[in-house]
Amino acid sequence: MNPDPSTPPSPTEPRTLPDRVDRVAASVVGLAMRGGSASGVVWTPGVAVTAACAVRRAHRLQVVLPDGECAAADLRGIDAATDLAAVAFTAPSVPAAERAATAAPRVGDFVFAAGREPSGRAHASFGHVGAAGGPWRTWRGGAVERLIRLDGGLYPGLAGAPVADAAGLVLGVASPALSRHHGVVLPVGTIDRVLAQLLAHGRVQKGYLGIAAQPVRATLEGSAVDGLLVSSVAPDGPAAAAGLMVGDVIVGVNDQPVTSIETLRDRVDAEQIGGRIRLKVARGGQATELSVDVAEWPERRGCH
Repeated sequence: MNPDPSTPPSPTEPRTLPDRVDRVAASVVGLAMRGGSASGVVWTPGVAVTAACAVRRAHRLQVVLPDGECAAADLRGIDAATDLAAVAFTAPSVPAAERAATAAPRVGDFVFAAGREPSGRAHASFGHVGAAGGPWRTWRGGAVERLIRLDGGLYPGLAGAPVADAAGLVLGVASPALSRHHGVVLPVGTIDRVLAQLLAHGRVQKGYLGIAAQPVRATLEGSAVDGLLVSSVAPDGPAAAAGLMVGDVIVGVNDQPVTSIETLRDRVDAEQIGGRIRLKVARGGQATELSVDVAEWPERRGCH
């Protein structure tokens, strides 16, 4: 589906859909590794973004450039929660993709994904937005600024490929790992946020209190309140050091109510690592306040 033909393109805008595919493909690299291939899109000079599921087990990685040449690549970081990965390579002449940073796609909008095969040949897939919405969390707990779900799955080799709108502006990167039957597009805002941390730390930093909790209705000084019942406290975690106990009900963080695990995660985010938060707790029906120093989440732990 082409944009409205009644609107003439500007002199610098690609005039046909193949032209728009070519423009996006100029920023697409192939990723060749043992046992498979994927695609990536150059986000900044010398750095491509791709799907973490495609490269997480890669021991050796090569980038296939638009001219068909290969370049050694370095996996700079992976965030499994958002299924994004950063790959660095030496080929600064490959341009960064033109992005639609403020786009708000609607259900039914035309989109296409552009990939690159290990041979260097570009390929594309065409479809529509199948679902759209506001902020959401992946089943792995990653925060995503906007829901963009495709109306079908992804062809082989298109994991990590850029997905563009009808004007040829990139909406985000395609992931096959976040929905059972459909491709999901990680939007520009999510990529910008995650990529900055991957390049700086090799991972996305997450706040850690060292607890497990679940939503509950509790009593606080004679009134019913919603909160999170603490069911487990890691003995060496920040919450234990602050005096939080199993059976406590967290009802607020920094004077803001907390009624869900997602809300707690939002309050205890990466910006708070190394800082201190105040927990309002219902203990035996009475209010108490604890100060907790937020640590960085250890990857092998399961508590928040």
